[in-house]
Amino acid sequence: MYLPKIREIKEALTSFFTAPYTTKFPAAPYKPSAEYRGFPRYDEKYCIGCGACAQVCPSGAIKVYDDPEKFVRKLVVEYTSCIQCGQCHEKCTTGKGIVNTQEYSFPIADIKAPEAAETIEKELVVCECCGDVIACSDHLNWVKERLGAKAYANPNFILNTQRTLMGLDPSEPKERLRREDYMKMTCARCRQVIAVNDEFA
Repeated sequence: MYLPKIREIKEALTSFFTAPYTTKFPAAPYKPSAEYRGFPRYDEKYCIGCGACAQVCPSGAIKVYDDPEKFVRKLVVEYTSCIQCGQCHEKCTTGKGIVNTQEYSFPIADIKAPEAAETIEKELVVCECCGDVIACSDHLNWVKERLGAKAYANPNFILNTQRTLMGLDPSEPKERLRREDYMKMTCARCRQVIAVNDEFA
């Protein structure tokens, strides 16, 4: 009868003189471990604007907005919808464009507050024949660097380099595609039409 009581007293005294297992929050800020996977943040230097992060986001927290008229692509991370799964970081094309931080919460009262989301803008490349979106300029440069000398077989890579170095303005889309449109920034669909017309028309 008395043995259980003695054991409970022993456990109480041991617990009293032992350091707590819980954190000291809010008296001291919580410091997550090095492996903690928190909210993601974009890195302007390594992000190429490919949109892979938005495609794999299971909660739809990452959205891509294209404005072909202004040649701008916006990538937005809404932290109020983010579940900190880490898919965006894992499937990032460059591996460094978006990374998980150790931030685990945002003390905000309004979900539409500026700090509730992060936005990054990239220069958008548009087809000069039909006006459709091709990719971001940084994305084309990233692929070109990895192709090396083989990149010169594709006019899009050459033209994108010229625009980066010389600041060339894109031409206006037109109704009829001709052979000279080979040396324009064109999407795959228009390039196929140009090749077929050049060969058979």
